Amino acid sequence: MKNRIPIIIDTDIGEDIDDLLALSFALNSPEFEILAITTVDGDTEARSRIARRMTLAYGQPHIPVVAGYPRSMPEACITYPPGTAVHQMDVAPDETGLPPACNMKADELIASLANERPGEVYALTIGSMTNIGQTLVHYPETARKLAGIITNGGVFGPDRETEIGWNLRYDPVAASIAARSGAKWVLLPESMKNLGGLTREDVENIRTRGLETTDLMMVAIEGWRKNKIECGPDSIPHLSDLKVFAYLLGGFIETIPGFVHITVSPYGSPEISGLKVVPDPKGSHLLGWKATPENGRRLHHLFMERILAEPYEKI
Repeated sequence: MKNRIPIIIDTDIGEDIDDLLALSFALNSPEFEILAITTVDGDTEARSRIARRMTLAYGQPHIPVVAGYPRSMPEACITYPPGTAVHQMDVAPDETGLPPACNMKADELIASLANERPGEVYALTIGSMTNIGQTLVHYPETARKLAGIITNGGVFGPDRETEIGWNLRYDPVAASIAARSGAKWVLLPESMKNLGGLTREDVENIRTRGLETTDLMMVAIEGWRKNKIECGPDSIPHLSDLKVFAYLLGGFIETIPGFVHITVSPYGSPEISGLKVVPDPKGSHLLGWKATPENGRRLHHLFMERILAEPYEKI
């Protein structure tokens, strides 16, 4: 497919089920040219294995996958203690059969791809924003060379109170850097009305499809049900992270201009940070404001169509 959208996917895959499902959608969507995947927060090497297992299943083992920064800014980002919970470990418990990991640092890779194709590459953050924050500090010119940063984070919109969401809460310093960097930043709410999740019938269709890719999804779903504290044996997966891809596809999410203000509390404070979004026609950020029920249904249909399809050959 010509004119594909070049993207870097920055993910805490393994922390929750939606990252893996969203990555599956992206890998089987002809609109996207996935230039790299970077993992973030905690056991990033385990997360890297999960991502590489998915690229292999979709016939794209050439995609560079980097184990990124394990610790939030401004902590030292060198190692992380073993034993971190990564809930879909059974998908890729070790390196057996996996394509090799890329040995570049996450910020180095993001900056180099932005330099190679200035104004074209989008960075999609569906986890802690540490990798992009480190990139903007170490390679500040990246802010103007990226086509944009698309983030799933925060809770806001016309029908709800504003509060900081998990993907911003994990590293408010990095989020604040992104907000002030001058990069085109699109902030989408983690919970957006009408863009929800799957149904029991959807999960059964995944279970019975019989592809290597759908079998891997079911291993991940069962691991999520077993290991995620909030889940039970019948929990139905949500699709929160899918919206960053929906935004780039166009026609699913209405955005409005505005400003994003991140308040970073003193280090060690029990109040991690705060979020304020201000709609303003002159604003430098774009806010994901709403999605109609019809658009939610269309996105749900497209998602199921893509993940139940045979992996196709990328050109």
